[in-house]
Amino acid sequence: MIESEAFQALLAHPGPRLARAEVPGHGYVVAALAETLEAPVMAVAPGPREADRVARGAAAFLGDEQVALFPAWEALPGEGISPSPEIAARRAEAAHRARRAKGAFVLAMPVVAAVQRVVPSIGERDPLRVRSGQEIAPDGLAELLVDLGYARTDLVMHRGEFALRGGIIDVFPGTRSRPVRLEFLGDDVERIREFAPSSQISTGPVDAIAVYPV
Repeated sequence: MIESEAFQALLAHPGPRLARAEVPGHGYVVAALAETLEAPVMAVAPGPREADRVARGAAAFLGDEQVALFPAWEALPGEGISPSPEIAARRAEAAHRARRAKGAFVLAMPVVAAVQRVVPSIGERDPLRVRSGQEIAPDGLAELLVDLGYARTDLVMHRGEFALRGGIIDVFPGTRSRPVRLEFLGDDVERIREFAPSSQISTGPVDAIAVYPV
């Protein structure tokens, strides 16, 4: 396919390049284009499921680190429904990775996400990264979480929430499948563990977390 006349004509086209691929080849085409150009490629799909398939298909060729999925808002402005913390965090993560992409990179999204307006600064801010052994005061970390849009609660059950109890902070980052518990010794993060929100029981250790705004 890379050696085909159509593909070579696309590469030779000056300025922004726009092309359409048949459904079965979406992932391969965008991955091949990104690899050949050694540059980011935006892949627009009809809907969220198709965008997810494009992202997974491209990742099979480029690797997960070179592909990001940019989801659309579930609710439109004026509907009176707040966007979910997960969608907000995933959009922030995808934009952050796309801004810093080097070489071949694919940003996949449904067409609704492509036409929705975004703030120019999306993705500029680095996520809050916390690792075991890091020095940071629990109260200071709580303030940073609030600044990122996280809501303080007594019990963490949903994405976008955090709880502070003495030397322990529970937080459910918007891009993670489970919340994490940070245990402090003074102002040092002694241990980070993932836990199940339903039982609040720890399920395993975590070396570090990245917390994107929600």
